Amino acid sequence: MAKKTLVERNWDAFRKRQPDHWALLKEIGKPVSKLVTGDGEAVNIDLGKIRLYPEAGAKWTGDQIDQYFLNPDRITFTDPWHCNISDVSAKVLNRLTTRLIENGLSKGEGRPVTDTGYAFVFGVGLGYHLPELVDRGICRHIILIEPMAEFIIHSFSAIDWGKVFNAASKKKMNIYFLVNDNPEEIVDIIGKVILKIGATFLDGSYAYIHYYSWVLKESRLLLNQTIKNYYVSPGYFEDEIIMMSNTYGNFTKWPFHLVTRKPYLEQAMPVFVVGSGPSLDKDMPYIKKWRDRVIVFSCGTSLGILLKNGVRPDLHVENENTPELVDNLRKFQKKYGFDGVTLVVTTSVHPDVGALFENRWYYFRAALSSSVVLVAGAEPLLGADPLVSNAAFAVSAAVGFRNIYFFGVDCGSRVGGAHHSKDAVYYQDGYDNFAEGESLEFIENQLNREAPANFGGKAMTSWCLDLSRLCISKLQRLRQVNLFNCSDGVKIDGAKPKAAAAIKLTNPPAMQKNVLSQIERQLLYYEAGAFLDPIDLAKDIEGCDVFIKGFKKMTAGAKRKDKGFWDFEQRLEKFWNDNYGELKAVLKITGGSFYAILRLGAFLGNRILDEKKRLEFMRYFLDEYCETCVWMARETKKLLADIDQRKTELSQVGVTTPDP
Repeated sequence: MAKKTLVERNWDAFRKRQPDHWALLKEIGKPVSKLVTGDGEAVNIDLGKIRLYPEAGAKWTGDQIDQYFLNPDRITFTDPWHCNISDVSAKVLNRLTTRLIENGLSKGEGRPVTDTGYAFVFGVGLGYHLPELVDRGICRHIILIEPMAEFIIHSFSAIDWGKVFNAASKKKMNIYFLVNDNPEEIVDIIGKVILKIGATFLDGSYAYIHYYSWVLKESRLLLNQTIKNYYVSPGYFEDEIIMMSNTYGNFTKWPFHLVTRKPYLEQAMPVFVVGSGPSLDKDMPYIKKWRDRVIVFSCGTSLGILLKNGVRPDLHVENENTPELVDNLRKFQKKYGFDGVTLVVTTSVHPDVGALFENRWYYFRAALSSSVVLVAGAEPLLGADPLVSNAAFAVSAAVGFRNIYFFGVDCGSRVGGAHHSKDAVYYQDGYDNFAEGESLEFIENQLNREAPANFGGKAMTSWCLDLSRLCISKLQRLRQVNLFNCSDGVKIDGAKPKAAAAIKLTNPPAMQKNVLSQIERQLLYYEAGAFLDPIDLAKDIEGCDVFIKGFKKMTAGAKRKDKGFWDFEQRLEKFWNDNYGELKAVLKITGGSFYAILRLGAFLGNRILDEKKRLEFMRYFLDEYCETCVWMARETKKLLADIDQRKTELSQVGVTTPDP
């Protein structure tokens, strides 16, 4: 039997290691570009009028590698406050930094010196850089991004992919291929990989651009803009305690209808989802014009804007649990009244909100502890995060509306423009009801990212508003409703740009009450307290004690055996996965801080250059970490016991005292 050629071996390696991409490459057939060879080696790729490399690919790439590692492009965070630090994790941070100061390690390195999570390699080309990157062991997960799939076929004549895969396996590196020529889709897929694998070791990741391409350059820029979206931890312990308590309060105090995931009759009547973005001002006349033929759905502070302009919405959505929200609603209710407005809120809003409205629809937000522990078989609503406009879209699509129009859902603002409608509460004289740490200046400074605008040109957005936009697009891909964006802000993929002046509606007027009544007949209705009747928390309460015993044992094993934070995270993941079925209540309630505190430890510890001192610091961290997680579990047990006993007033739990 003839010995297989390098190309044949590479096809075999892909069929074995990357079967999906093997199939993709097979479909290409003969590449349009041409492989350039010399002395029996792959030298370049002929693109027609130009070649991919300015000189022989192997030499050019070798020089590029040498230059790159003189000053590598790394995605580094300057401080740990992106870890969603709360009072609980702040106490741990204070103790860890004190430890570093006492040991003369307070400065540390400017970036991690070990356990880098990712390398984003923009461009495969002939692949001569890949053996070297793998050999250096620069990361745990290497993501290869290639807009031109046929370049990978050409690389089969240049490098031995079987050896690359084997070398990565020996170094415990995972290789992912991302073949796409759309920068936004590339960054979106990168985000999905990060969310699946985890972001603990995202700090310090490498970014390597192999060859010039607009797609690769734009993808690299977009990644810089969005990378912190994937580092913010999903909630924290104190907030989960509040959301559990609020959900309990809402269910015990008020009768309500429940919006859940189930088939609803299709509704043809248009819905105007109204946010507070600056473009709302110019579109207000059109909202008034069509008011009698549509369901008006106000989002957060747009309720006050609409009422001020003489438009009373049919539905009003809120997502947050802050006291500032309650204060604003009380002022709106006192001035305008909420007659005829149905409250549509997540179960975790403050129970005082329910007192302001006569009719209430509740929904569970996915990923919250209350949506796991107190859900009683209901299905959390998809796509209701992170902002109120997301929730309004999610609810509208879930209950059967097929024609949805966005107004003031700007997801940012035009360059140099205002950040909210002129009638938003933030612009009122003497307004001082900002959430802690916020202000007009703070909101304005958040708009620091450039993005395509809905009607052409550029707009400015923030990480949170951009995440909201991405989540709307994701839900639209699932729901496939007729979604029109009349807002003059950031372009939302999946929503058709439509000027408000171009709207033409022919459906009958004055049908809102009939439509909403038809929807309510399909929603499950509960009297106050009835939803909680089937919920028994005895096993969840017992699970807190099981957690404490198991967690102590797990961290003790880590102190004896683990060599770094990466090893410990693998142990922690196993603990979570092995115990989630039995301990899901305590794990969901503590989970946000559970992982955020680990990030703090890794952020500080992985910057310690000396290996011995780094290990000593990790062991100190494990003691602090175990003590904090055990405390959270005990506090969780108190809360669950109160809820199980249906106490009228819940005990105060989850409150920390500052370090002296």
